Amino acid sequence: MSQLVVLPLIVPFIVALLSIALRKTNYSDLVAVSGSLAYLGAVIMLSRRVLVEGPVTLQAGGWPAPFGITLIADSLSVLMLLLTSAVFVAVNIYSSGFIGQKGKRNGYYTFLHFMAAGMSGAFVTGDLFNLFVMFEIVLISSYALIAYTSDKDSLLVSMRYVVLNLIGSSLMLISIGGLYAVTGTLNIADMASVLSQGSVNMAPVLAFSLLLFCVFGIKSGLVPFHFWAPPVYSTSPPPVAAFMAGISKKVGIYAVIRIYFTVFSAASIPENALLFAGEPVNTAVAYLAGAMAVATLLLGGFSALHRQSIDRLLSYSSVGQIGFIFIPLSIAMLEGSNVAMTAALVYLVSHGLAKPALFMISGLIERMTGTSKLEDLGGLSESSIVFSASFFISAFSLVGIPPLLGFFGKMLVFKSAIVSGNFLLLTTLLAGAVITLMYFSRTWLEVFFGEPVDYARSEVSKKEVFAVAVLTVLIVVLGVGFEPLYQLVEKASEAALNTEVYVETVMEES
Repeated sequence: MSQLVVLPLIVPFIVALLSIALRKTNYSDLVAVSGSLAYLGAVIMLSRRVLVEGPVTLQAGGWPAPFGITLIADSLSVLMLLLTSAVFVAVNIYSSGFIGQKGKRNGYYTFLHFMAAGMSGAFVTGDLFNLFVMFEIVLISSYALIAYTSDKDSLLVSMRYVVLNLIGSSLMLISIGGLYAVTGTLNIADMASVLSQGSVNMAPVLAFSLLLFCVFGIKSGLVPFHFWAPPVYSTSPPPVAAFMAGISKKVGIYAVIRIYFTVFSAASIPENALLFAGEPVNTAVAYLAGAMAVATLLLGGFSALHRQSIDRLLSYSSVGQIGFIFIPLSIAMLEGSNVAMTAALVYLVSHGLAKPALFMISGLIERMTGTSKLEDLGGLSESSIVFSASFFISAFSLVGIPPLLGFFGKMLVFKSAIVSGNFLLLTTLLAGAVITLMYFSRTWLEVFFGEPVDYARSEVSKKEVFAVAVLTVLIVVLGVGFEPLYQLVEKASEAALNTEVYVETVMEES
């Protein structure tokens, strides 16, 4: 049953090809939504296999590791795949009501499913070069989706995004090539094994690890590499912004977790180094990640406070919220803390559901009223109880209101800082939580309970409303019934931290 690991890649890839063939017909919506459900089904099948019997490994073409292409799905992989597939279903349902015939003919669904295939490949690949390839598939798809409307603003933003990510891709390829030159392998498990033996020159390994982290910082939107995110999210179609802010960023975060806790956890900085001499490589990366995370949380939050439109507010909020994930990750890098890793993953899931729902709601509000400016909106709770309830649940889940899913994520993040004894990080987290409460409360009150404003009403599709409701219900259900998700996240955390099991699983199958 090792072939199950290929299904999350193959299903969206096949649907993407079908979308090309059917883009001029009336069946493209049906194929896209059905394909996303099939993708979810494939992920569930793989997840059941992994959670019951352990990691699934496939050596493509029968070539043993580290010589062939390795695909591996463990608990961390399936957590990411389950989140991606759930949001992907909602995005496709929303898109079927949002995207017009022009978008379908221009290959909207094709690029959307190629993006899902690239994300899935990143979550299950077992070598660094194929991780690079999957990143490129995601990026190429995102270029087209950002520029899908073909207006001046979207094309300009897309071109800037292209240039920035070409630089990032070049740096990633340089880092991977450098690590290959030093270790003689690209297989993640084999590279971890080589570095644990201490038989290679660790100075270039440290340099390439820091450079690679900066690349993943670009992908994740960490300060000072965050500047691409707000214009991209606010310019893209709402379902694209939802998928990119909710899931695409998480590919970079997953790469940080997989590579730094698997490959570099056993690597040591040379004794003659000026800084962190004799310490693990992850110690230096942790300080860099912690500093960038603090700046990201505060800058993104303060920037969101001063935005005058919902889409721009959500865009800067998406920057700030990533800090709540990277702060516990930096703690986990320093201490190998299961508590911190669990906190990061729970918050990752809660953000991955809430932020797409908020971008979709923003798109519906703009469609219905003709504007997203806060000063031009008011009293929407009287005309749309669904939007009102959905926005409240999604936004205040990120604030940390019980019993919503975000409450558990926020509390675990605070717990990780308290257990580590780092009260500077705890203070930063508390400040970030207060800022989040301020800008979401302001938006909630102005948009839904302010003075009613006359606007040109435009009907929205029931499909779009249903997609928002799906994510909103998930936030409530996973919060009220948190225990099963917590058990899955604990397994994912253990898989992220236990390098030996990962290495043994890959190498024993070769």
